[in-house]
Amino acid sequence: MVRVLITGMSGVGKSSVLHELGKRGYPVIDTDYGDWTTEAGLWDDVLMGALLGESNEVVVSGTVENQGECYDRVDHVVLLSAPISVLLDRGRRRTTNPY
Repeated sequence: MVRVLITGMSGVGKSSVLHELGKRGYPVIDTDYGDWTTEAGLWDDVLMGALLGESNEVVVSGTVENQGECYDRVDHVVLLSAPISVLLDRGRRRTTNPY
């Protein structure tokens, strides 16, 4: 059992990776959706604490300023990256995500 955080800039492919892992049966949470973040754009400490404290196996995706506060509760942090030209192109063409 493992808890993984997938992080990186907008457009790098976090949601795509999460989608593929979900199709393969892994429990996944995309913190871009739902009540995971506060109005200030930070992860909600109570919700994230409960998720990571109660889940033995979960893949979480997101990039927020206070994500480092959760590093001690995940087993692996995966940082995705891509060239800036790819990120900008994906951002321009994006229709399914407000970020």
